[in-house]
Amino acid sequence: MAKQSTIFNFFNKSPPPVSKPKPSPSPTEADVPSSVLKSSSSPSEQAKLAAPKSNKTPAKTSKKAAKGGFSKLFGDKIASKKESVSSPACPFSGGALVWAKLEGHPWWPCMVVPQPLSGQQMRGRGKDQRLHVHFFDEPPTRGWVSTKYLRPYTGSESSDTKVGGVFFSGKPVIRRAMELADAVLAHSPEARLQTPICNLPSDEEEEEDMELDKSTLSEEEEEEEEETTKAKAHRRSSRAAAEQCNKPKRRRIIVASESDGSEEEFKPDQATGSSEDEEEAVVSSTEEEMESEPDSPVKPVKRKRPVEQPSATPKPRAPQGPSRASPMASTKTRLAAFSAPDGVESPAGGAEGGIWDHEKLEWLQAGRRKDACRRRQSDEEYDPTTLYVPEDFLNRTTPGMRRWWQLKAEMFDAVLFYKVGKFYELYHMDAVIGVNELNLTFMKGSWAHSGFPEIGFGRFSDVLVQRGYKVARVEQTETPEMMESRCKAMARPTKFDRVVRREVCRVITRGTQTYSVLDGAPAESHSSFLLSLKEKAEASGRCYGVSFVDTSVGVFHVGQFQDDRHCSRLRTLVARYAPAQVLFEKGNPSTETRKILKSCLCSAMQEPLNAGSQFWDAQKTLKQLSEEDYFRESTQEGVSLPAVLSSMTSEGDSLGLTPKEGYELALSALGGCIFYLRKCLVDKELLSMANFQEYIPVDVELEKASGSSSFFAQTRQRLVLDGVTLTNLEVLQNGSGGAEGSLLQRLDSCSTPFGKRLLKQWLCAPLCNPAAIEERLDVLEGLMGAAGPAEEASQLLKKLPDLERLLSKIHSIGSPLKGPEHPDSRAVLYEEVTYSKRKIADFLSALDGFKTMQEVTSVLGPVADGSQSKLLRQLVSLRSDRGEGLFPDLSLELKRWDTAFDHQKARTTGVITPKTGFDPEYDQALSGIQACEAELQAYLERQRRRLGCRSLAYWGTGRNRYQMEVPDSVAERNVPEEYEVKSTKKGCKRYWTREIERLFGELQSQEEKRDAALKDCMRRLFYNFDKNYRDWQTAVECMAVLDVLLSLTRYSQGGDGPMSRPQVLLPGDDSQSASFLDLRGSRHPCVTKTFFGDDFIPNDIAIGCPGREEEEGQEAGSGVTGQAPCVLVTGPNMGGKSTLMRQCGLVVVLAQLGCYVPAESLRFSPVDRIFTRLGASDRIMAGESTFFVELSETASILLHGTQHSLVLLDELGRGTATYDGTAIASAVVSELAERLGCRTLFSTHYHSLVEDYSHSTAVRLGHMACMVEKESDDPSLEAITFLYKFTSGACPKSYGFNAARLANLPPDVIQSGASKAREFERSSMSLRVFKKLCRYADQAVVDGLLFSSLLETISSL
Repeated sequence: MAKQSTIFNFFNKSPPPVSKPKPSPSPTEADVPSSVLKSSSSPSEQAKLAAPKSNKTPAKTSKKAAKGGFSKLFGDKIASKKESVSSPACPFSGGALVWAKLEGHPWWPCMVVPQPLSGQQMRGRGKDQRLHVHFFDEPPTRGWVSTKYLRPYTGSESSDTKVGGVFFSGKPVIRRAMELADAVLAHSPEARLQTPICNLPSDEEEEEDMELDKSTLSEEEEEEEEETTKAKAHRRSSRAAAEQCNKPKRRRIIVASESDGSEEEFKPDQATGSSEDEEEAVVSSTEEEMESEPDSPVKPVKRKRPVEQPSATPKPRAPQGPSRASPMASTKTRLAAFSAPDGVESPAGGAEGGIWDHEKLEWLQAGRRKDACRRRQSDEEYDPTTLYVPEDFLNRTTPGMRRWWQLKAEMFDAVLFYKVGKFYELYHMDAVIGVNELNLTFMKGSWAHSGFPEIGFGRFSDVLVQRGYKVARVEQTETPEMMESRCKAMARPTKFDRVVRREVCRVITRGTQTYSVLDGAPAESHSSFLLSLKEKAEASGRCYGVSFVDTSVGVFHVGQFQDDRHCSRLRTLVARYAPAQVLFEKGNPSTETRKILKSCLCSAMQEPLNAGSQFWDAQKTLKQLSEEDYFRESTQEGVSLPAVLSSMTSEGDSLGLTPKEGYELALSALGGCIFYLRKCLVDKELLSMANFQEYIPVDVELEKASGSSSFFAQTRQRLVLDGVTLTNLEVLQNGSGGAEGSLLQRLDSCSTPFGKRLLKQWLCAPLCNPAAIEERLDVLEGLMGAAGPAEEASQLLKKLPDLERLLSKIHSIGSPLKGPEHPDSRAVLYEEVTYSKRKIADFLSALDGFKTMQEVTSVLGPVADGSQSKLLRQLVSLRSDRGEGLFPDLSLELKRWDTAFDHQKARTTGVITPKTGFDPEYDQALSGIQACEAELQAYLERQRRRLGCRSLAYWGTGRNRYQMEVPDSVAERNVPEEYEVKSTKKGCKRYWTREIERLFGELQSQEEKRDAALKDCMRRLFYNFDKNYRDWQTAVECMAVLDVLLSLTRYSQGGDGPMSRPQVLLPGDDSQSASFLDLRGSRHPCVTKTFFGDDFIPNDIAIGCPGREEEEGQEAGSGVTGQAPCVLVTGPNMGGKSTLMRQCGLVVVLAQLGCYVPAESLRFSPVDRIFTRLGASDRIMAGESTFFVELSETASILLHGTQHSLVLLDELGRGTATYDGTAIASAVVSELAERLGCRTLFSTHYHSLVEDYSHSTAVRLGHMACMVEKESDDPSLEAITFLYKFTSGACPKSYGFNAARLANLPPDVIQSGASKAREFERSSMSLRVFKKLCRYADQAVVDGLLFSSLLETISSL
């Protein structure tokens, strides 16, 4: 019989091979061997491949015709069985270390070994050649792996095992496997073969090996291989018998899941069948389903299913010819509800003419499409997220497909993962996306159709979400039995009623991922934010209302702030809290703001919402918060809003429905955020946490400060690093957008994910208060003095899961707000047990994590007691101890949860059975059951005495329990009249009485209560745990701070060179009235070697330091010194000027972070803000030229800079004409040095600018030294050595032609340029002489100094 072409044929363990393999697999392909069918050919190609063949030899072609849909869908590209395939030599010998991969599992370190039972090391030939390998695991396992999935193992330090490598994995089991492989890497192959391996034989090993041998063959290849192994009998009956004997038992059992009515076959090429029912199929087989979290590379032994006896009659063959292979009626497929629409023919090979059915629909074509309100695409109000589907089209579709189109019309911008039985299916345009992006396989037919098993949802959805798609998970929310009951209650149910209900249970986007048990684990530890933004234009600039949330943690930030015309605060916000998705009101953001969003957030999803209906105003937001009652579980009685939101409402409105002045935009932005979360069906689980914080830009407090002492004395005040500075200093990422070389990557050795997130927050906003900085430095000093306990604490912290996200998960599962009205609570999940086990595993992991936290506090407790650091004592001391501790006492709560239920049993079964005294509802039901059982037992005792039979006992199971079994010898004598015979058995009769019936009815009622309590027990237990959320969260915050401090300690100890503790002094302290920076022997925090591989050269930097002039005189050239607040930096191209400036900025960031710095010493007064103007780049997406970007950043400096700021300006003015650039640079230097008086490093190649300020008291000169050998007019003869040393004075030249020579410019171009440069230099010198002569002539008194300078200039000509 031809194999039936349904969805089930496409989820074999070994689908047909790829017809057109892709050169570079996607992330999803990495877990699936290339032999798994990944058809990405176009419909036209599939149609051509499926063209009928010539039928000249019926005896040979009948077999191909029997192969049905596969040859027609994917083409007959399988090699003929008559073609001989030479078997290449085995590439690996015994004892070789390799990377091996099994289907559904990651790459795993292995060793090639003989099979311990048979001694066989290799089997098969050609592409079926397999080697027996030993998987490094605990305990070890073994298996057969295809040679094409073997790669040489070169050690865990190879580049392929690093981040981005082919074999990289963060899983602890694989890292452990690499350690085991590294341990024998140095041994000889003979010595490796002595390693103990798994020798225990398995009862099903032979059967499993047969399946593994076949796992990469297509249907045609299997049959061809079977033919070669048979005795080549020519009669059909003998061949069938041979197949029954030799073919591995890989049965597919087709089970009806939603109806019991129709006997129709699944024929997608027909119109809607006569079935009134929706009939879907559920596949159940002995083949293993994909697991998203493999713990071992060897697949577990599967439980055997009852095998039906094969029929003795040979299977009939499918008819030959191009027509579709028709499945047998006895198969009874249940997918008629998803057949093709009426009136559409389904060609045998796929889409007709290369066009899918959905591409033929006129109302779906671009330009003719309408939204749900029938507005055309040309209409300004057109909503691209909805679609108008004609009613007559819906009436002609099948019931299941009708529901799909209804949902697609509501969410046209989302990819629907539509549940059918145990599979998520994708139809039409979604199926095309699934094949292109996920490498799924098209089903046969003229309408695009693909799918995957339920267990793969997390993996496949995450791939689409990360690529910018929305994914809507559509679940069946009733069973077939519930559907039948519903239809029976209806007067006249139609065929559209006789379909199980399906509802959207979740919409996932990049900004709304919560990582539930279905979604899987997050790929990275850093936060992804959903940002909602509203703007209002004002005379002085702009006003923004913002609301952003990390949905994986459930923390909302709400705020409103004024901004300048350059949008400095908005840029800082999106740099510090990088959003993955941005929401805004249609028509609201100004053109300038849209440009910023487009240029700064080019990779983020940006979605406009309709004003009023979707993006609410402030009043509607407050009204919705009040009506939905999100906060009833988290706020005190009589308080409707959390404290942060309550402070944003009018004091005169006791109901909290009127916004406070100055917060209208903030609350409106929050409304847009809430609407979107409600649309994604996660609003209740996130808002009910009531975790709100007010967002205040870091420089707002700076404007409010009335003086330096009041500003720096505020503990909450932070160093302002705007978006430009974070980018220019490469604090969070390098210039290419990666992490390598950034300050965050250099400092981040945190052991926990929540510690990594906190470190990023600290880096974006370092401290300003000297006392707070000293507190952190005291902690670091104490931890460095206790290296042993600190290392032990770090190892314990590595065991902690992401508790911050786990607490949010537990809250979501236990929240009573997510009740029966949420569609997810009604979803029918076939992997429910697996998901329950994941929930319990997460919960137990959280409990174990908090126990580990207690160990950390006990390890560091003695260190804190002996330390002078108050902060360390607060972090590791219990809240009740001496009143200093902040860490909550969790002992009693953890002990209570230890005895709440059997942890191991719950982990194994996926069901929590609470122990007595923990769950009142469950305890009450158990008490009722025990009482009923006691009454039944007492009744039995009375009947024993009554009948005089001590052997009288109850018999039965289930609903037939509690039948009294009476021996015939007693029953023949005198049986009471109320005894009713229920059943008989040889030698006895079984009776029931009305009393037993009454008591048994009560018992069943109590058992139903127990089962109901047990079903909801997990939610109630999680809710009980979540009641102490504040304590759990406080513990996590304490460990996060400790983790970051331990990371800073490791950096402070492991620097390349001397590390020093910075001294932070307030202006006015230590005889210092102005801001200053005294940095000696400093190195770049992220660079340890120069470009040429030499050691990094340390440098001194002194700005505004009194008393250093004497040192300069004593030690000439030791550094640029003096009390001038501005330093002009010159030097040759590539001499290290930009590196020096970045180095200075990063060292200040480190110091105010509370960390040791890579320098011999550092004394400075606090910096309130760091400004940078480094590098040259345009913002082409925002329509801004390079020079415009330079001036915009410079304008921000001049507008917001204070005397306590640190300004780093690199080559200002190079984007325009020389004279204009020089003039602008000169004016900016004058403004910074003389008016603002802020600490400034200003690098330039304008030597006339250097001359102008050579005698200024507010400016000092410094340059990056170099050594010039063979100085000549010919630049090709000059040899320049960069010394990378910052010294006093000005550099005479920039040596630009040296850089040209290093860049391999043609020599003739360099020579021509040098000649032109000499001409420019002579004319420039002549102009200088003329200026000096005029100045000398104007003087009434002869100035000897000016005269000598004039003579030097003339002599240089």
